[in-house]
Amino acid sequence: MKVLWVNPSFLDYRVPFYKALNELCGGNFHLVYSKARVPDRCISKIEAALGKNAHGLEQERLLTIGDTKSGFSCKSIRIPFPKGLNSLLNTIKADVVIAEGFFQWTPWAISYARRLGVPLYVAYERTQHTERNCPMWRSWYRRVINCFVDGYLVNGSLCSYYLQNALRIGKKQIVEGIMAADSKTLSEKVEEISESRVSFHNGGIKFLYVGRLIALKGVEYLLNAWQIHVETYKDDCLIIVGDGPELDKLSLIIAKNVSFVGAVDYDLIHQYYSKADVFVIPTLEDNWSLVVPEAMSCGLPVACSCYNGCHPELIKEGVNGTVFDPLKQDSIVSALAYFHQVDLKMMGEKSREIEWEYSPDKCAERAYRGILKSLEKD
Repeated sequence: MKVLWVNPSFLDYRVPFYKALNELCGGNFHLVYSKARVPDRCISKIEAALGKNAHGLEQERLLTIGDTKSGFSCKSIRIPFPKGLNSLLNTIKADVVIAEGFFQWTPWAISYARRLGVPLYVAYERTQHTERNCPMWRSWYRRVINCFVDGYLVNGSLCSYYLQNALRIGKKQIVEGIMAADSKTLSEKVEEISESRVSFHNGGIKFLYVGRLIALKGVEYLLNAWQIHVETYKDDCLIIVGDGPELDKLSLIIAKNVSFVGAVDYDLIHQYYSKADVFVIPTLEDNWSLVVPEAMSCGLPVACSCYNGCHPELIKEGVNGTVFDPLKQDSIVSALAYFHQVDLKMMGEKSREIEWEYSPDKCAERAYRGILKSLEKD
């Protein structure tokens, strides 16, 4: 079975997942992507993982309309002009086609699948919450695209709910659990780091945030709540890793024991996971934050926003962390204080166990079996 995934843009976390899929397909997994969008480091990694099965489109232009700074869904639209995409697709004779989302390169993937007469899957991540401001024309467009789709590969239950209830996709096959972090690499790097390395802060609990500094991520709400938290827990510290347009604004919020590290290369991020005690993500809107399973694979308990689409699967209340509402200050304050009442080491081990079910190998296996099941029905 030759599988073709049409995905214009991806980052490091997708590489081990695609590599695992290629192994399951007996070396017959192919990826078409945009070299104009994918960072050079990821191009090198995917070429090493897939060899000639990684097909990078050399030329693409993008027209972006709307707000791109806040990060909120449905505030902007990107219209691609992928020169030579049809010709590139035609060099591959696939048995199954997977498109990324409903727009971007999906119309080309649909045309290609129809020409070959093969099944088309859509890999999708959005939730009812992230799409709460979705305009009617976008929803109708997605329903039209659904007419050409045989099944969906999604991250979790909240995405399934959105597809079934908001888009009314009918009885199409949905395979959940296909979103993975590069957990194995991160956990191995953390294990290699000596415990003798200098810690961020002496005493107290070390909380860590990793992500973009944009309005969507809710870091401002976290900092405001932190001012209250640190009055009681004076030895706790908060490390903020990331960069973005909100940095200057956030830096003006006066809060004790807060350090802004700035942008950190992905290949070095394990150094921060290794020295933290608790990971905190105050996002106001996320489909499935990859930083959550990353932190879990490194043995961290997690304080997770209720607006993060991954929390039903990854955060087990009282087992490996807690869920809070970042729009309610007392909810954040309670969540931070909660970790002073629990066994952090035990919670960290539970995080590892839960995340293992969402490792690249496990996610690739679910995707592969789902596709096979669909083909058997045909």
